Amino acid sequence: MISRELIFGVAFFLQCAIGIVGNSLLLVLYVCIAFKKPQEKKPMDLILVHLTVANMATLFTRGIPEIMFCFGMRNVLNDLGCKVVMYIYRISRGFSVCTTSLLSMFQAIIISPNNSVWARIKVKAPKYILHCFLFFCVTNALIYIRIIELSEAIKNDNISRYKYMSHIFGVRPLNENKATAAFLFGMTLHDFIYHLLMALSSTHMVLLLYRHSKQVQHIYSNSHSSISFPEIKATQTILLLVSCFVLFYWINNCCTLYVAYSVENEVEVGTIGAFFGGCYPALSPLLLIGSDSRIGKLHFIPRKEKRHHKDFMNGLVNY
Repeated sequence: MISRELIFGVAFFLQCAIGIVGNSLLLVLYVCIAFKKPQEKKPMDLILVHLTVANMATLFTRGIPEIMFCFGMRNVLNDLGCKVVMYIYRISRGFSVCTTSLLSMFQAIIISPNNSVWARIKVKAPKYILHCFLFFCVTNALIYIRIIELSEAIKNDNISRYKYMSHIFGVRPLNENKATAAFLFGMTLHDFIYHLLMALSSTHMVLLLYRHSKQVQHIYSNSHSSISFPEIKATQTILLLVSCFVLFYWINNCCTLYVAYSVENEVEVGTIGAFFGGCYPALSPLLLIGSDSRIGKLHFIPRKEKRHHKDFMNGLVNY
């Protein structure tokens, strides 16, 4: 009979393989666009590159340790290793929340009509993308610094002392003091603000698309539309990304809360939650690759080499 650990191991392995390959490919493609076709480079690419890096960090720090455990590599990480892995995981997860929110807000500004109140911001917004990323890094690093103190490697003799536990690490119960209150308040406020911004920008985009669909009968034949077809396609992709993010994020959160407040330590529920938490980093590059028309136009073989290759193949056919 196949054990549950083997099933979890295979599931995490497939998820990490798809996610790491997809994000790596997407990162290479954006680099190729930046150097081979700089005229097609968009400010949005910088946001997507940072999202890709955050996705890979999330998969490496949460998926890889689960794979190692499920395939029999126990006690690989000591306390210091668990603290570092958990801290990076929490920062990358928080950074993913911020970047997805920034992505939806940026797209909402881009597709806004030129006669709207967002017209001035539309011109200036690309200049402040790096400033936003610096702010995201600093705030997430400060908010989750308490994780370093609370997390430690699982040992067989101290399982009952943990408030939250996975196969690899445990989180000790929070003490009721000002530092704990500040940590919980900061974490809750952080997620609330960025989810609210995501909801507002997504609603704005949906209303704009609805208004646009009412104005035109056929989107391809309308030359007076304020929103072009590529922008509509990009907006639909980002709305789908935001929907996937919110779905998987809250499934992961519900599993985490259940494990944290259950009487017994339900490690398997936490593992299922970790798997759903990795679904967005694994699936988002596939959505982006499939929706970006520039990627299909990339040619990795130079034109001269392509011509020689074509002549050579024609010669083989004629022969």
